Amino acid sequence: MFRKIFVSVIVVLLASKAVCAFESGTLRGRVTDGFGKPVNFANIAVVSSGSKTKTTSDAVGVFSIDYNPGNFKLTFEKEGYVSLYVPLSLDEKTDLSVGDITLWKIPPKGGLFVVGDGDYIGINNTEYYSEASSKERRFYIKGSPTVIKGQDIKIIDFQTDNPLVVGKTLYSVDSKGSLGSIIFYPSQKYVLNKEEDSYTKIADNVGMRKVNLPPGRYFYCTGEITIRSKIGFGFFFEISS
Repeated sequence: MFRKIFVSVIVVLLASKAVCAFESGTLRGRVTDGFGKPVNFANIAVVSSGSKTKTTSDAVGVFSIDYNPGNFKLTFEKEGYVSLYVPLSLDEKTDLSVGDITLWKIPPKGGLFVVGDGDYIGINNTEYYSEASSKERRFYIKGSPTVIKGQDIKIIDFQTDNPLVVGKTLYSVDSKGSLGSIIFYPSQKYVLNKEEDSYTKIADNVGMRKVNLPPGRYFYCTGEITIRSKIGFGFFFEISS
C-alpha cells in the first residue's frame, strides 16, 4: 500500500471569518475522483495532538467536519484510492470551505495513464535503440503509440516497483521515428527533441504530469538519454489532430 504523505492544497475561503459564531469551527467540501465524479463514503478525519474527529462523505461526496483552532491534519482515505493528508493551521473558529478535494483512483497496474473523460487510458510501453556512426549516435523508437485526443493532457504516473516517479524525460518523435542524436564530431553536443512538462507529487509512487502538446508523436523515456545509452525503455503516445 501507499506510504502516506502530507500534501499541500490551496484552501479557498468562501465565507467570512466570523469569530465566536460557532461553538467549534467547521470545514466543508466535496470529495471527487479526478474525473468529476463524487467519492461517497470516504473516511475523513481532523487529527491534532491528542484528539481526532471523524466523518464520511455523503452519497454525492459532500462532507462537513468540526475542528478546534490550531495546527492539525485533514485526512482523506478510501480503499482503492490514493490517501491524502492536508496540513492546516487555523487560529479562529469559523465556517470554512476547502472546495473540491481529489482522491485519485489507484490505477490497475504500474505505468503511465492519461486521465480520460471517465477513466484512465494506459500508455503503451516500448523501447528505444540507437544507431551509431563515426559522427553521431541517433536514437529511434520501436512499437506503436497510444493515440490520445486533445492537446492539454493530464497523465498519472504510477509506479509499483520503485517509489521514485520523477525520473522520466519527454521527447518528441520525428517523422523518421527518431528522438534526435548525440553528435561526436567536431565537438560533442546533444541534439535531442526534448519537451517540457510539469510534475506534481501526489504520493511517493504516484505523480501527476501536465503537458500541452501539438499533434505528433511523443516518448516518455525512463531516465535520461546519455552518451552511453544504446537501448532503453519508456512510454509511447500520439496526440491526434
